[in-house]
Amino acid sequence: MPRKKVIDELVVVKLLNLAKDHLDDPIEVNRLLREVAKFYDPLTGKAMIDGHARQRIVMLAERGDKAEALATIDHYLDSYQRRIEPESFQKPPAD
Repeated sequence: MPRKKVIDELVVVKLLNLAKDHLDDPIEVNRLLREVAKFYDPLTGKAMIDGHARQRIVMLAERGDKAEALATIDHYLDSYQRRIEPESFQKPPAD
């Protein structure tokens, strides 16, 4: 039986988390997000992060608006994790 991938093992998740860790270095954030953009979402056929979103996050990092940059990256992480592991985001049935 093949081993189920744990969400933290996925490259996209690792890259997004690294971007969160490097918000003091907008050039590194840009590089990491460009790597994320190389991955495609099989459900939509689009890049995991588009150029506009990448530019916005880099701009926020350059301005020092870490909270907004973190929130934007977290949005992509949450969205990606919902597609990969939807059962962990489902609410338990009410009794």
